[in-house]
Order: sequence, then C-alpha cells, then structure tokens
Amino acid sequence: MAQSVESNTHNMEENNGAPRTGWERYVADAAPQGALGTVRIAALLRIVAAHNAAGMKLNEIARLAGLEQSTAHRIVTALHSVGFLAREENGRRYHLGPLLFELFTTAFPHFNPVEICEPAMTALASRMGDTVYLSVRNGLDSLCVARREGSFPIRTCTVEVGQRRPLGVGAGSLAILSALPDTEARLIIEQCAPRYPDFGMTAQNVIDGIARMRENGHIYQEAVTSSDVMAVSLPITGRTGHPYGALSITATASRMTPEHARETIDAMHKEIAAIQDRISDLGYV
Repeated sequence: MAQSVESNTHNMEENNGAPRTGWERYVADAAPQGALGTVRIAALLRIVAAHNAAGMKLNEIARLAGLEQSTAHRIVTALHSVGFLAREENGRRYHLGPLLFELFTTAFPHFNPVEICEPAMTALASRMGDTVYLSVRNGLDSLCVARREGSFPIRTCTVEVGQRRPLGVGAGSLAILSALPDTEARLIIEQCAPRYPDFGMTAQNVIDGIARMRENGHIYQEAVTSSDVMAVSLPITGRTGHPYGALSITATASRMTPEHARETIDAMHKEIAAIQDRISDLGYV
C-alpha cells in the first residue's frame, strides 16, 4: 500500500542510492516492461494535465518530470507537433493539446463510467437503502456524474450531479486523490491549496485524510456540507491502481454507525470488484 503524501516514500524509493525521478515512478506499472519512452510521455502528459489551467514552462516540465532540459525539449516538441500539447502564442507555456480532446470524445462512448457503474450503484442503493454517488476526476477537480437514492425515508443528498469540488474535498474526491501516486497527489494539493479554505479545509487536512484512507483502506468521515451526515467511499481502480473514479454512500450520522459503515463498505467492495471486471473486459488497465 502506498505511503503518505507527506513522507512520499512510495515515489522516492532509493534506486542505487538515488531517488526515482518524476517519470521513473511509472515504470513499475508499465506493461510491457522496458517501454521507457512511452512511460516518459505518459508521465509528462500527467504532469501537464495537473497544471493545465495555468500552463507550464519547459523548465517546469523538465524539473517535475525529472528529465534533462534537452530530453524534455525533444519530447515536448514532438508532442506539440502531433497535437498532444498546445503552446501559447508567446511560446512560453504549454497546455494539453486538441488531439487529446479528440481522442477523449472518441473514447467516451466506449468508456462511459456512468453506464459501467450503473448496475453497482442501483444494487447498493437497493441493498443499503442509502444515497449512492459516483465521482470522477476532472483535471484538478472531482465531478459528481451520477447519484442513486435508496429507500431509507431520510434522504442525505449532499452533492448534486454536475457539482465539482477540488480534489480532496468530500469523501469521493478524497478517495480518488488517495489512489493517485504520491508525486501527482502532492502536485494537485499544491495547486488546490488556495481553494480549500472555501470548504473550511486546509492542505494539511487533505494530507491527513489521505493518510487515514491509506491506513484504513476506505473513507469514513463527516460530509462536507453537514456534520449530521456521514459518508463512506472507496476508489474504483484498474489493475495498475489507476483511479477511474470513486463510489460514495451517505446517510445520517445516527444511521451510518461504525457497524453500518462496515457493512456498507463490504457491499461496496463486492460491487467495485464487478466494476473492475467490466473495466478490464473493455481493455482498460
């Protein structure tokens, strides 16, 4: 299990006396092994994505990717030439490019998280009687894309479909962030830190929440909008650990006791395993 973002031992493992660079941490998950050029490209695109709103200078990309400036320049130039990256008119900052958007819009009908998770959400709402949410990552935010309400008479709708929050705010959002590699999570927290006070939180609160999630294996906390509501959440990950989203369930604090939470989490594990099988059947890792 990954260590805390604060200690960063997961992504700074010693390798012949030197810490792993920004891109090297992806090697362990890469398949087939040895495709280091592809791993470097994937790492670089993830880094730019985490800073896409403001854009990144070449030297910033090189530093965070752990690449020599000349190597980063070659990769960035190639990605820009094919449309994976876009460069501002002044030529100083890079953003994700139009080709990635085109690829996403082509892939989305094939990989529709709401459609994939619908049977699990319906089953959980029916079995537990509580409100079930599906959240996905959208840049530096989590986005609620679906909600199913159970039969329990007291409803706890804490998040609206279409509502977004900075990653780390709310149970589902924190579950997604906790499943990301430490280096990526740390960058996101750094970028979102100025927004956390709007939700009564600090970056340290988020770091502490990640530590609890990784220690316990799940999220169990008060809802952001009300201390009278408790939420549990688990990330939905692929075989390599990449988080595709998170399922969350809320109920009143008097109902979501630790015993009810354990029962809920057990049911969620079963349904998420079925979701992971469907993701794998679609060819995603």
